[in-house]
Amino acid sequence: MAGPKRRQPDPVPPALRGLVIDGANVIASSRFRPVERLDLVVQWCHDWRDDLPIQVFIDHTTAMRCQRKDQETLRGRCQDVTPGRPRYAVCPRGESADGHVLEHAREHGALVISNDRFWDFDDLRIGTITLQFRLKGDDFAPHEEATWFRPPDSAVRVPVTTLRELFEAGDSD
Repeated sequence: MAGPKRRQPDPVPPALRGLVIDGANVIASSRFRPVERLDLVVQWCHDWRDDLPIQVFIDHTTAMRCQRKDQETLRGRCQDVTPGRPRYAVCPRGESADGHVLEHAREHGALVISNDRFWDFDDLRIGTITLQFRLKGDDFAPHEEATWFRPPDSAVRVPVTTLRELFEAGDSD
């Protein structure tokens, strides 16, 4: 007779090498102050991991719904390639930002900050780690756990503190 099954240790996610903000998702969560909302998320990213590059993706339709002043700000940020600053990209007309977000995250080992679960992109989201959030007024509050999408059709919850600890442990080498 077999003994009790041993619980397998939880898998350890890979160390993060970047941060990707689903800007279309951040902007779509409220029609007011889109640039300020993006700035709150970018600031959290800098505070959480100031060593990681930040990429912000916005789809064309979302960008065009913004007021002219905000469109000009976003256009200027897309053209700013100053080292150390977040990179902004407005996706081509007719293309969702989701595919670009997931491709970039997989290619660069980046944490995705989005409330989207990317159901339409099952294959692309495999291996990505997403962090959902609450954004109300001037308060950006990420959830305490991120979701690491793993094959086949499974996901593992990972405490955000674990993601930092993995980095900090690897940084001391």
